[in-house]
Amino acid sequence: MSAAFPPLSVVTGAGSGIGLALAHALLERGHEVVAIDLDVSCIDPRAQRHALDVRDAAGMEAIAAAMAGRPVHHVFANAGIGAAGDVLTASESTWQWAWDVNVTAALRTLRLWWPHLREGRGKAVATVSSAALQSYPGAGPYRATKAALLAALEGLHYQSRGTGVTVHALCPGMVRTQVTEVARYAEAAQLAPEGPNPFADYVRQAMLRAEPAEAFAERVLDTLWEGAPFYWFTHPETRDWIAQRHRLIESGGLPFSDFARGAP
Repeated sequence: MSAAFPPLSVVTGAGSGIGLALAHALLERGHEVVAIDLDVSCIDPRAQRHALDVRDAAGMEAIAAAMAGRPVHHVFANAGIGAAGDVLTASESTWQWAWDVNVTAALRTLRLWWPHLREGRGKAVATVSSAALQSYPGAGPYRATKAALLAALEGLHYQSRGTGVTVHALCPGMVRTQVTEVARYAEAAQLAPEGPNPFADYVRQAMLRAEPAEAFAERVLDTLWEGAPFYWFTHPETRDWIAQRHRLIESGGLPFSDFARGAP
């Protein structure tokens, strides 16, 4: 890479939460940052700010094409929505919205920037969630799409061998963000689930005591610098829950019935 350029990083969902914190932390560490989100008003103006829906395939392609020939150190496919609702009560539109943002757009981001990552022998990081390997009621579209993303990343891990690019499935526990505040989106008015949602209520309360996104972003970058794993579980408290779920699977048991307490 030419010494004329600082290291380049790409962050989607950079307008709030984890993405905003990552973009700021990268700038502070001397990176040039391509920051993409629907609302870029909160993003540091030092970044290349692109007000764009990650579902806009042509727009996303144009951003990557404009940086042709530039090696990329990191791509954070971070944009995601916390679509709530149960499997049968969530609307078809909610399912499609969650799939398009949490799966298709994330994989498109990695695919479009892959040549840049290969040139920079960079790191491809997709924000999944520990929810991809947990089991609880009330978040059907979110859990299902995050699980699908994780499965796709496992395939990408094998494809990346010999390319110089490392792939990382970032699976946070609870981080204080706006992921459940879907009222920010145009679709939210007609897609909000009706009736009580215990999962949404639980998450709303848990967010009050969760790790701030800024502290989480610093931890992520420190670990990435040191050498992050593929299955990247950043919150130790999620490990026991995941282990219990796998034991139930192996024993032919039933899924967890209470997300607040763990296995029955």
